[in-house]
Amino acid sequence: MRPVLFIIPKFGPWVMFLLVIVSSVLFLGIYFLLKRRVQDIKKLRKDLAGYAIFILAGIVALHFFAPVPIRTYGVAVAVGFLAALSVAMRMAKRVGIKAEYMLDFGVYVLVGIVLGSRLFYFLFYDLEYLLRAPWRFFALWEGGLVFYGGVVGAVITGVYYVKKKRLDMLKIIDIASVVALLGLFFGRWGCLGYGCCFGKVASSSFPCPITFPDKHFYGFTPAFEHQLLRGLVKSTDKFSLPVYPVQIMSSINALILFFILTWLYKRRKFDGQTAAFSLMFYAITRFLLEFLRVNPSWLGLTVSQWIGIVMLILGLVLYRLAKRKAGMN
Repeated sequence: MRPVLFIIPKFGPWVMFLLVIVSSVLFLGIYFLLKRRVQDIKKLRKDLAGYAIFILAGIVALHFFAPVPIRTYGVAVAVGFLAALSVAMRMAKRVGIKAEYMLDFGVYVLVGIVLGSRLFYFLFYDLEYLLRAPWRFFALWEGGLVFYGGVVGAVITGVYYVKKKRLDMLKIIDIASVVALLGLFFGRWGCLGYGCCFGKVASSSFPCPITFPDKHFYGFTPAFEHQLLRGLVKSTDKFSLPVYPVQIMSSINALILFFILTWLYKRRKFDGQTAAFSLMFYAITRFLLEFLRVNPSWLGLTVSQWIGIVMLILGLVLYRLAKRKAGMN
C-alpha cells in the first residue's frame, strides 16, 4: 500500500512559471480535442477558462504551501472521474445529448458524490469523530467515502441539474449508471492505497490474502489498528494478520459489471432499463462482498447490506416504472 504517491517539494519562481506554461498548453490541447465533440463552443471556452484559472491558482498556492503530498486516494478518484466522464460524453452524444451538458452534469454529480459519501461515512460509521473535529469532514485524503452515500448525493445533485436543463432523465441515468462503475473500478484502488475498506481476517484456506504494514504516512494503517484494538496483533508486530483483499475484489467486481452493463446498454429495450439493472446487480454483488468486509452490523447485517436491499428494491421499482413509461407491459 502507498497512501502518498509522491510529495511536491517547494519550488522557485522559474519552476512555477514552467508549470503555468505546461498547464496552459494542456488546456489548449483539451480545448482542441473537445472542440469537435461539443456544439456550444462559447460555453466550452467559458468552462475551460474557469477550470484553468482554478488550476493555475492552485499552482501559485503550491509555491507558498509546499511541500504538498499527492495522495493515492485523490489520484485514483480523479482518474476514475475523468475516465467515467470521457465515456459518458461519448455515450451521450450517440443518444442526442450535447457533450457539454454531460460535462456540467459530471461536475454536479462529483460534488454530490463527495458530499454524500462523506456524510454517510460519518453518520453510519464515525459520527463521534466528526463531532469532535467537524473540519475533518473535508479531509478526503483520510479515506472514508461510502459508495451508497455517493449514489444518494449524486442522485440529488444530478436530478437537480437534469431538471434545471430539462434533459431526458432516463437517458441520463442509464449512462450515469454504467460509467459510475468504471469510476468505482479506479476508486477502489485508492482504497487499497490508503488501506481503508479492508477485509476480515482471512481463513487459512483462502488462496490469496493480503497483509497491511503496521504504519503508513498517517500513522497506524486502518486494518492493523482495528486488529490491534481487538488484541489480534501486538504493537510490536510489523504487519496485520492476513485479510481478504476486498478492495481488489470490489474493483474487479465494478469492472466486470461495467462491461456487462455496457453490453446490456447497447441492447436495451427501453430507457431506464440499464440503470435498473445497474442498481440490482451492484446491490447483489455488494451484499455478498460485505460478508468479507469489516463493517458495523445491525440486526445481523451491515449497514451497506441493508442499503443494498433498499437499492435492490429501488432497481425493481425503476425497472417496472420505466417499462410502463415506454408502453411495455
